[in-house]
Amino acid sequence: MSSALPSLVLSDPAGNIFDHPSLKLSGRSGDRFLQPPSSELVPLPKGSQLFTLPGRIPIGWDEERSVFLPVRKLELKNKEVDCTAVAAFLPPGYVRTLLPATELKSKSPALPLWAYSAVGWKDKKFWVTGLLIDSNPHWNPKYFGDDRLLTRKVHTSLSKSPPNRLLRQLSRCALEYHCFAAKNVFFQRWECPLPTSPSCNASCIGCISLQPSECCPASMERIRFAPTVDEVLGVALPIWKGQRMRLSVSVKAARESR
Repeated sequence: MSSALPSLVLSDPAGNIFDHPSLKLSGRSGDRFLQPPSSELVPLPKGSQLFTLPGRIPIGWDEERSVFLPVRKLELKNKEVDCTAVAAFLPPGYVRTLLPATELKSKSPALPLWAYSAVGWKDKKFWVTGLLIDSNPHWNPKYFGDDRLLTRKVHTSLSKSPPNRLLRQLSRCALEYHCFAAKNVFFQRWECPLPTSPSCNASCIGCISLQPSECCPASMERIRFAPTVDEVLGVALPIWKGQRMRLSVSVKAARESR
């Protein structure tokens, strides 16, 4: 099984990503390093992102010695460079199965709360440790790649409802946090997320919008206000009317085609 593993992927201090000449991909589950099973390796899905992990030394699998080895430095183009671990962030529909195998440096920054996945290189493409659990085509990145069109639609919506704080919050989620659900508000399709509370009593471990001050930074900022009924309706009703209109047109077209 190990001979089929992808090569370990690393980064140099400038953020350039490359694969290790001999070490193989390894992952981490809890405090254990392990070789990813082939059933959990998939080609890097479209819409994924690659991250470097500051303060994290990459660890790879040495097949000859059957041992996990940290890679602190590596010679590239006759020059020795420091190495940094690399991770993949998978698109919606995928669940990460293993973290990258890393060793913390003495002074390592806290990382934002993202689902970092182990990533390797084989057969001229990246491979990640993850599983597809939801094949809903609405999450396909091809529907969300036109940032210029999204920006125009956001500005148009805000110009029509400048006082609506909820719409401004959703515009931030769409443009700054790249939330697919928020983007759909401005594309007027499929769904309409409506954040309505600045507080929550769920106490989720790893909450993406709120972390204690002594912990790690949250990956996005929680809504700071409770929207009014008019603000909620100002977002929801145009979406509902647009969806209803498109449904009526689709039904009419289907009847006429019979």
